[in-house]
Amino acid sequence: MMKKIFFVAIVLGLGIWFGLEKTTFNPEKILENSQLKERQFKGKTVEISALDDKVKAYLMEEHSVPLVAVSFGFDKAGKAYETVPGTLLLATSVMLDGAGEYSRKELRQLMKEKGIKIGVSAENDRLAFSLSYVKEFEEDAFKVLRAVLYQPHMAKSDLDLTRKQLQATRLRRLEKPQYYLNRLVDTKFYGEHPYGRDDIPDEKSLNAISSDDIKAYLKAVMGKDNLKVGIAGDIDIKQAEAFLQNVFSDLKDKAEVADLPAFSPNYDADRATEDVPFSAQSFVLAAGKGIKRLDDDFYPLYIANYVLGGSGLTSRFNKAVREKEGLTYGIYSYFTNSDALDTWQIYFSATPENADKALKIAAEEYQMFYHDGISENELEEAKRGLLSSFNLRFASLFDIAEMLEQMQVQKLGIDFLIKRQNMVAAVTLNEVNRAIREKMPKSLEKGQMRLFEVKGQKK
Repeated sequence: MMKKIFFVAIVLGLGIWFGLEKTTFNPEKILENSQLKERQFKGKTVEISALDDKVKAYLMEEHSVPLVAVSFGFDKAGKAYETVPGTLLLATSVMLDGAGEYSRKELRQLMKEKGIKIGVSAENDRLAFSLSYVKEFEEDAFKVLRAVLYQPHMAKSDLDLTRKQLQATRLRRLEKPQYYLNRLVDTKFYGEHPYGRDDIPDEKSLNAISSDDIKAYLKAVMGKDNLKVGIAGDIDIKQAEAFLQNVFSDLKDKAEVADLPAFSPNYDADRATEDVPFSAQSFVLAAGKGIKRLDDDFYPLYIANYVLGGSGLTSRFNKAVREKEGLTYGIYSYFTNSDALDTWQIYFSATPENADKALKIAAEEYQMFYHDGISENELEEAKRGLLSSFNLRFASLFDIAEMLEQMQVQKLGIDFLIKRQNMVAAVTLNEVNRAIREKMPKSLEKGQMRLFEVKGQKK
């Protein structure tokens, strides 16, 4: 979804790119002397099931270390699907503050002593969990996870403390210009659609949500039918099936979820702007029509975007706007996919007097890209970068487990890890340039792209 990926882009952009003005993240160079160089991924993925095939998972065995990682989540159970906004925000904040027979202190002490890690997060479309544990303490890990899923305490004292912390966060974010940009997107682009909700509801709304409300919502949206699971590590098929049987047996057979309202973006509206007096920078986001993950032209456009704005400081956008003109620390473009919307976006920051100039140069660069496409050399360089960097996604067992889960969420197929490299390598120049002209915006102008800008006013 646009807002979620925008936050990711902010984190990656500010945390990596903006902090490394004189260096460029280059996966090919990193892998040059690595055993991963030019390696095809060879891990074997198998599908397992339990509970009369009501729960399925993708499994990859890796017995070199006594660790197991699990990534799982529930479709149509995220924040945008809430009947009462704020329910999941409170739930995910306190689910590890005591569960079942364990107090908060006992739960966290046990997890620390036995190397058990549990994570829970509310995404816009999904409710997501993670588990990792040392093989020796597998039974403890299963027991703790069951307690968290089915018997979270949700004590009033913990909820009250969380509400106070969230209100403090509401105030702190008023000092961040990126927050105002997100709210522009929320109100002017999404409007009344659930994607347009504020991430943190007001104090009155949060106070109205009780422990019983939270427990009832979790019980309703966590079902066997909307569950996706990825498992990787020191665990065989029988043990993994036993995990599914043990942990997920008490879920409802069918979750009580519904589809999101339809959403039709308006790209004809004027630029949405807001002045921010405390910021010396302006922040700009442009959003246009994207492409579905399973579209036949996904990989041609994935490569096209990598050349234009997805390859970091070596992209066309960065060379034109950053290197030649010095107007920004970085400018990036990316595709996003969500349950209700697919977009293509551009993001950058600049001083207020340079924002329009940076956008103008980006628009000119885009016109050349749209009309002329990319070159054969750019295609080959993009392929090398995308093929090499893909191996970096398997740096940990949890990365693998998460990938296995997402393969199911995105309907990529059980053989995705084997096919992906070949699909990238097989893309031709004609396919890329045809897809650009047929499926990307014709320009960055109104009607094709929607612009949002937070204007810094501080001198």
